[in-house]
Amino acid sequence: MASQQNWATLLRKTIKSENGKGWQLRGREIGGVEKTQVTYQFQDGLGKKNPRSSVFLPYDWSSRNQSKIITAVAELKRLLIERNLTSLREAEDLRIGSDVDSKTDSSEAHKGWKFIADEFVKSRGNRRESTLRDLRTRMRRAMETMERSPKPRNWTDLLTKYAKDHFAKCPEGGEGRKRQLVDLIAFLRFAVEEKGAPDRFLPPSSDSRKMKDLKRLLVGQSQPKALTVPLKGDQLEGLLESLKKSNKHSLYLAVGLVALYGLRPSELSVLEVRDSKLFVGHVKNNENTIGESKPPLPVIPIDLASLPGEGARLVALYESEKVQLPLALRNAIQKAKEIGEYKVVGDALRQLLQRDPYWKLLAKQNGLKVYSLRHSYAWRAHIESKNPYTLRATAALMRHDLRTHCKHYGGWVDEQELEAAAERFKAGQEVAA
Repeated sequence: MASQQNWATLLRKTIKSENGKGWQLRGREIGGVEKTQVTYQFQDGLGKKNPRSSVFLPYDWSSRNQSKIITAVAELKRLLIERNLTSLREAEDLRIGSDVDSKTDSSEAHKGWKFIADEFVKSRGNRRESTLRDLRTRMRRAMETMERSPKPRNWTDLLTKYAKDHFAKCPEGGEGRKRQLVDLIAFLRFAVEEKGAPDRFLPPSSDSRKMKDLKRLLVGQSQPKALTVPLKGDQLEGLLESLKKSNKHSLYLAVGLVALYGLRPSELSVLEVRDSKLFVGHVKNNENTIGESKPPLPVIPIDLASLPGEGARLVALYESEKVQLPLALRNAIQKAKEIGEYKVVGDALRQLLQRDPYWKLLAKQNGLKVYSLRHSYAWRAHIESKNPYTLRATAALMRHDLRTHCKHYGGWVDEQELEAAAERFKAGQEVAA
């Protein structure tokens, strides 16, 4: 006991010598463990009426922790002065927020948040490059938020401050906000569970009320997303005729293949011709399918009534290489295959179209996008024939499931189609009578 008293007395003298009056320390038993409690009486010239503030340090009241306690009190004093704080709780939250090693000496948390963020990215190295690129960006942003004063104190503080720092350009309710939060929450769980960061940074389960409420607040309410406007048959005919007259045969080939076969623009990079038929490889992957080898799928054209057999003619032309895709597209395809990211191909086609006067006029008048070419396929399949394709058949032809097809193409009803539907109904009534 004497030895215990001697070290504690010496500790108190050291604290007073280095930090001045007002500091008190004692051991207080909590849950069977004697913890270190620090109390500070502010020196406001009010004598006994000077306000007091107390906080527990994350160290046991033991001679083994003397140096840690001395260092912690000095840091608390510095924070009180520099930040003009009025409580030790605020100062302690900031202090341990800058030192993630508050759990065990054997953890890796003492190496800092940047180290943990790098390790988190490494742990997800099997993701595709575009996913990793996004993840690195989010970790860089998280580190910026971690270092901004005042530093986040816990998981809710970090998520809230991250959203304030980085969500301004992300639409409310959008996937951008949701994906960033998912990655940030996964990072914090990794930091606490794998690398020994403080438990106060451990987010609760996704099903918890607190987590759901915070996500709802930070993500916000999404606005209804407008469907991509399809390029209708007469518009496609006019565009192809304009490209032909302008001698833009390479762009004609690209536009014709996408529109007549319902291709995703990026699928121009994975085309094959077998026995005069067109096959399309795979450019869409997720974390569960990346690395899987899938056979190319056959595609069937839906020609314009004014250009029968045009799809087959374009495939023969593509196979013969008498006309090649535009150079900008071919360069983008080469780059896509090198980096494993095919979005650059769609971007290249979009840029080529934006330079064409006829397309620019169509797009301005009708709100068209490059994907309007692919949507044109579905429009013709469902609207521009007396014997339309079924939803299920068209979904199969366009290489996505029925649910996706209905989501993106089920809302097309214009005045002309309503009138046509009414006429079909009346004709059915007359037959029945």
